[in-house]
Amino acid sequence: MSQPLFLIVDDERNFREFLGEALEGEGYAVRHAGTARVGLAIARESLPRVVLLDQNLPDRPGLELLPELRRLPVCPVVIVITAHAQIGYAVDAVKAGAFHYLPKPFAFADLLDVLGKAAITGARGMEAAETSDALQAIVGAGSAIEELKRRVARVASSPVSAVLVQGESGTGKELVAQAIHGASSRAARRFLAVNCAALTDTLLMSELFGHERGAFTDARQLKKGVFELAHGGTLFLDEVSEMGTRAQAALLRTLEQRSVIRVGGSDEIPVDVRVIAATNRDLARHVATGHFRADLYYRLNVVRLDVPALRDRGGDIELLSAHLSRVIAERYAEPPRQFTPEARALVAAYPWPGNVRELRNAIERAYVYGAGPTITAADLPPEVSEGGPTGYTSMHTASGAAGASPPAPNGFQDAKRNVVTQFERTYLLEALSVAGGNVTLAAQRAGVLRQVFQRMLIRHGIEHDQFRDATRLRGRRPD
Repeated sequence: MSQPLFLIVDDERNFREFLGEALEGEGYAVRHAGTARVGLAIARESLPRVVLLDQNLPDRPGLELLPELRRLPVCPVVIVITAHAQIGYAVDAVKAGAFHYLPKPFAFADLLDVLGKAAITGARGMEAAETSDALQAIVGAGSAIEELKRRVARVASSPVSAVLVQGESGTGKELVAQAIHGASSRAARRFLAVNCAALTDTLLMSELFGHERGAFTDARQLKKGVFELAHGGTLFLDEVSEMGTRAQAALLRTLEQRSVIRVGGSDEIPVDVRVIAATNRDLARHVATGHFRADLYYRLNVVRLDVPALRDRGGDIELLSAHLSRVIAERYAEPPRQFTPEARALVAAYPWPGNVRELRNAIERAYVYGAGPTITAADLPPEVSEGGPTGYTSMHTASGAAGASPPAPNGFQDAKRNVVTQFERTYLLEALSVAGGNVTLAAQRAGVLRQVFQRMLIRHGIEHDQFRDATRLRGRRPD
């Protein structure tokens, strides 16, 4: 087991060296810094478990470093020291997140006593704080989200190596994966994500497991895969249901053997990775139809977390809207905008077929097109401001004649909008069908960016299952 790292940040060199030797005698690995700048750089690089931080540093006050130390992937136990034995410094230090406070001069035994307390209570408190911070990213107060948070916390603290996260597109499956990682003992290591639907089977194999030089035509140098790069950490496999058969077989072998073989290689490379796989499909049904390996499904489905759709979260919509408004406002460097009562009512009433992703996009659109301190009904997308849940239009209606729909109650403009909506949805389904379900290819043929095409799919609530229905009607089978 490696020695815990102790970082001393103090401008007195003799003090640092004397204390460092004493701490090394107690079994600590010790690093020194004479300024706040160097100390913070060492902390970011080495992630110390304990930081002894002088209040009076030559370049900036030590207390100013506390928020930045608290944001490190592994939050250290911080003990603040100062030559000024004033109670005010102690209060400020503890409020800012320090575990304890020691006035200079202090006896080495006093420091050891504080370290002993930190080992028993402080470290556990920091771990609890880290878990709490990670779970705070999952915004919501309803029973469904509270239950999800409880399960995330239990999964994070367990040694389970495979987790399956299921939920509709846009519900926040990657956010759940990040929370599991951030609340776990793996938080100091890397969190890497791969979208399995974005790569061919061959490219996905190289991305996951790496390749040796010369393994194929363009393999000019050795490449480590994400399993190696995420060693000790977490690997998030999004849209895992879209994996081809070769990649599925290789993933199963890696999970069973806890090792990878690079493409074109033969050496077994041990890896310690927690795999979190996500899908917006019913993966059990995918197994039943033969599109996904049953043995891989059972290996991934050790623990399953279901992320609720936004329409099933009721009261969370207002809470989420306010949160997303603050996040977007920070990004745009302006004060958060408040929703007018009318806008708030419209947001609460809309079914959000694209879930949290669609809600975020709608609020960001309001920041782009709107102005002033509020978000009004006019700032919201038409489908929200006009109460038109286009994503719930049935395929039967969308593929039927425009004249089959009853006239819109508000006259020509509404009738025109309904016809355009039906045409757009039918066009998207046809484009997907012709492209064999490949979104990138469908977008290229439609002459729009993939991201725009994807947003259109979300707006119309077009999921893969609906596409399969459409392709079956046309006598074709998607890839």
